[in-house]
Amino acid sequence: MRSGEQIRAALIKFVGRWQTYAGTERSEAQTFLNELFECYGRNRKDAGALFEDAHSSTGIMDLHLPGLLIVEMKAPKETTRLDQHRKQALDYWHNSADVSVGRPAPKFVVLCSFHRFEIWEPGQYPNAPLMAFDLTELPDRYESLMVLAGDEPLFHHSNRELTKAAAIAVANVYQGLLDREAAPPESIQRFILQMVWLFFAEDYGMIEGRPTEQTLKFLTDVGDVWSSYLMLGGLFTSLNDPNDHGRQGILKGTQYVNGDLFNQPALVHLTKDEARELLRIAEYNWKQVDPTIFGSLIEGFLSSDRSALGAHYTHEIDILKIVRPTIVKPWRTRIDAVTTPDEGVALLDELCRFRVLDPACGCGNFLYVAYRELRHLEHVLKTRITELAKSSGLPTPTGLPYFPLANMQGIDVVPMATAVARVTLWMGHRQMIEKYGAAEPPLPLVSLGSIRTQDALRVAWPETDCIVGNPPFLGSQYMREAHGDDYLKWLSKTFGVGVKDFCVYWFRRAHQHLKPGQRAGLVGTNSISQNRARSASLEYVTTNGGVITDAVSSQKWPGEASVGVSLVNWIKQPVEEPMEFTLDNVLVNGITPELRTPGRSTAEAKPLIANRGRCFQGPTPVGRGFVLDSNEALPLMERDPKNRDVVRPYLVSDDISDDSGQRPRRWIIDFAQHPLEVAANYPLALALVRERVKPSREGNNRPLYRERWWQFGEPRPGMRAALTGLSRYIAAGRVGKRLLLTWCEPWTCPSDLVYVFAFDDDYSMGLLSSFAHSAWARSQSSTLEDRLRYTPTSAFLPFPWPYPVGDEQRERVAEASRRMIARRQEICAEQQFGLTKLYNLADEGAYTDLKKLHQELDEAVANCYGWPKSIAQDKDEIAKRLLALNAEIAAGQRPYDPFTASDGKAVAQQLGLPMS
Repeated sequence: MRSGEQIRAALIKFVGRWQTYAGTERSEAQTFLNELFECYGRNRKDAGALFEDAHSSTGIMDLHLPGLLIVEMKAPKETTRLDQHRKQALDYWHNSADVSVGRPAPKFVVLCSFHRFEIWEPGQYPNAPLMAFDLTELPDRYESLMVLAGDEPLFHHSNRELTKAAAIAVANVYQGLLDREAAPPESIQRFILQMVWLFFAEDYGMIEGRPTEQTLKFLTDVGDVWSSYLMLGGLFTSLNDPNDHGRQGILKGTQYVNGDLFNQPALVHLTKDEARELLRIAEYNWKQVDPTIFGSLIEGFLSSDRSALGAHYTHEIDILKIVRPTIVKPWRTRIDAVTTPDEGVALLDELCRFRVLDPACGCGNFLYVAYRELRHLEHVLKTRITELAKSSGLPTPTGLPYFPLANMQGIDVVPMATAVARVTLWMGHRQMIEKYGAAEPPLPLVSLGSIRTQDALRVAWPETDCIVGNPPFLGSQYMREAHGDDYLKWLSKTFGVGVKDFCVYWFRRAHQHLKPGQRAGLVGTNSISQNRARSASLEYVTTNGGVITDAVSSQKWPGEASVGVSLVNWIKQPVEEPMEFTLDNVLVNGITPELRTPGRSTAEAKPLIANRGRCFQGPTPVGRGFVLDSNEALPLMERDPKNRDVVRPYLVSDDISDDSGQRPRRWIIDFAQHPLEVAANYPLALALVRERVKPSREGNNRPLYRERWWQFGEPRPGMRAALTGLSRYIAAGRVGKRLLLTWCEPWTCPSDLVYVFAFDDDYSMGLLSSFAHSAWARSQSSTLEDRLRYTPTSAFLPFPWPYPVGDEQRERVAEASRRMIARRQEICAEQQFGLTKLYNLADEGAYTDLKKLHQELDEAVANCYGWPKSIAQDKDEIAKRLLALNAEIAAGQRPYDPFTASDGKAVAQQLGLPMS
């Protein structure tokens, strides 16, 4: 899955491609939407989204994702008149439902003019969009379209860019104070946190008279006559004194804040320039600052041992992959089941006693998001209580409790991290009062002694009801250098599992701390689902009563190393087995400690040297300008026939799945690895590339892309060399419900969404088209929803081809392959549809003769392996046998040379194997 930062980075590039588009809706709307889906890590077709769907009695929907989304596209020239098109889009929504077939109206409607978006939830808010923004704002509003990623969207109005700008400005002041040694580092850190909270509090009116701003203005006006050491220090001291009733001047009206924040007033002398810069920072709209981002950034530059994290923050979308399954989803289920006001009040009392622990809380961003979601749940439950009371004719209950901030508990070994966590939660507390109504009074600040500075692995954890968080990432190979021999000896003795990646110990400790029925959700390095680390972490959880309910098997995490992580949510000794399991955003029937679905092979297959150089990803153009339609390509070749050397049919995965002949429907200019002087021999083609590709390449960060603008970004020379001399080659789409293969002419250029197999014989096509190969691929490759994502490194390189194979066996497979392909081509040509529709119909019972031909092929392949017919279509047995065969070959226990002509009979006799 893509992380929030990966989605945002992809959208920045997307905006760059489309912000100058001024054409029509019809010509590029589908390309725009396909690319938008891809930014969110999904293929539009695989997601189930339909173009030009007629499932509305009022017209054709530009895009329909059943149950979730309608998109109505308009041309860029309509950007200022989108309000005039709202009725059309909302009419589509209103008329898309059909009770007779059980089809509800989608939840969201997007009205888009390429340059502006309006997002509607008409079932809840029919009179105005939830959010409207320009294309250039999309990277900072990406959460609002998370439905494209198969996730629940977020609609909030905090400002990411303002937050980052404020954090950077504060960091610059902090660094300047450090550089001139204005005070001890700890005092400067406290000073910065105290100032940040005051900026926030004054914008919310918590501190009357804006004394901080007034003091800074005074200091910039009078120069060095007065010292901030005394003036701001006096303000801090006053805010710490509950009995100071003599506040006068700019302090008049200020209240007692709390000793947790101001019990050590930071005394720092500012220069006039520093006071002026802080006054400028005070003018930011601190109401729009996002505490989750701000807290991460300021923790990074305030905590010296975490300075590398200063440029990064954890996106809220990624935090919610832990908070939603562990906290929100179970509570929403219980809230939805409430049927009377009394039940609701009892459940609210229980909710308001619910405690959350983050044992590696850092800046508190997981706790902040959890607190916000719990206040939202409180609001939802109170609304439900009121509605039930009204519908029952009962009085509305009053004096209902609120969720207390002190129920958020955290531990971190870095003192400044816990200080930042408290400030983050105090900011969130005030924001949630604004959003969801009264809680504890914002002043004095709620005591947050529940956020402690300790080594979480060495101390007792507080009683809690759930555990969430992001334990530290540190590989086992770095543990000794970071923590020393004594600490490692203590870890080994305490946990009894030796030296593992650091996060492993948090998984064990969290599970040990949970009581039956309680839940946890933690982020860990990918190692927790692999080999030795798995046995000490996730296998420990599942063998001790834990059930993994939701997981992301792998994604990138922000940071300098961009480490790969897994996100795992589990419940300990559930009273009832969870009814739903979600792995990588897909509902599954269970999740194993390997973060796979039950029944999938989990042993690690080894790459086989003989398989190298046979399977490749197609070239990546890096520039849409290379691609041509027939109206552009054919005249190029007519005007100068030699352009046929560089203008080639362009095969994409949709051609394989949807075209009746599996033929390319577009063209591409491909100069391969020719130098510019050779490309100049094709002036018409080169002129197009110069006009369409070069401008975008000149701004590319990669020097090779900039300097070789006429060549594909990734031309795949290895693929080209492997295909040289072949009369044809095999191609397959990268992602799909099934692995679909087709023959291609050598002239055809495959896209990067296609995998190429460098074979031209029918036997190889038969092997690759067989159930044995697809079953193996599914057991070894990753998935996208319920689709196979073929991965050559894990599927093809380790795939053990049958060897040795007799001539008769080989010809039997080849003939079965020829007959199967001929029949399906015949059907597609007659019916004018593609392979996807053909096989969908076959799954439903059509074309039984084709099904029989596939069975004959599968049995012929099984015979090559020496297997009985009975397992020719048994995916689990096939995967198990192929894995065992892979292990034998990798260990050198049997010869393996399937692609070299040799005397198969001699090898067979040596092994004592039958040849037919």
